[in-house]
Amino acid sequence: MTDFQSFRSAVLESVELQEAVVSRINTAIANGNGLGNSISILAKSHGYNITAEEVYEHQGFLGEGEELTDFELELISGGQTGISADGNC
Repeated sequence: MTDFQSFRSAVLESVELQEAVVSRINTAIANGNGLGNSISILAKSHGYNITAEEVYEHQGFLGEGEELTDFELELISGGQTGISADGNC
């Protein structure tokens, strides 16, 4: 399992991490950029080594390999998917 996949699993299991991810997504949307770096820094602060580029490569991860989780459904229903590969919202 890659660090990205491990971090994704940790986020899906932790309300605290979910709230942190949503906060970073909202900030990136408000600023118009910065999502990759912000998520990468969050992941590293929890022991996962992922890059901003990996965040953008996997931005369509919702539901990868399984049904959508409640958290993933919340991201979609909140419109949190409008971030381009270069980090612009």
